[in-house]
Amino acid sequence: MKKFEKKDKSFLHFVFRNKFTEDMSTEATQVWSNFCDLNSTKKFIHIWDCQSMGGFDNSAKNKWISHLNKYKNQTEKIILISDNIIIRGAGRIMSKISDHHLSVYRTFEEMTLKEM
Repeated sequence: MKKFEKKDKSFLHFVFRNKFTEDMSTEATQVWSNFCDLNSTKKFIHIWDCQSMGGFDNSAKNKWISHLNKYKNQTEKIILISDNIIIRGAGRIMSKISDHHLSVYRTFEEMTLKEM
């Protein structure tokens, strides 16, 4: 994960590779916590780059949703990048559960043209 600023917006860019497991979710949410402060009003746009993700465990997804709810007030929007219909569908469900706006793109280049 990396944090960056562009056009007065703050981004958290997550890159997921292979199968997203519960251990990977635990590690990623810990890194995420290091960038956020529950007492802060700063908002981040999340980029979930799932182009190299091969799938996910439900336990990993549930842990991720729990963390998303924990930092709900600091998440402005979610951008999901994947050409996998199952991953895009899971992202849509997660955004509805957490009540966040979601934009979905098939490639990073497509997202960059429309969002950056």
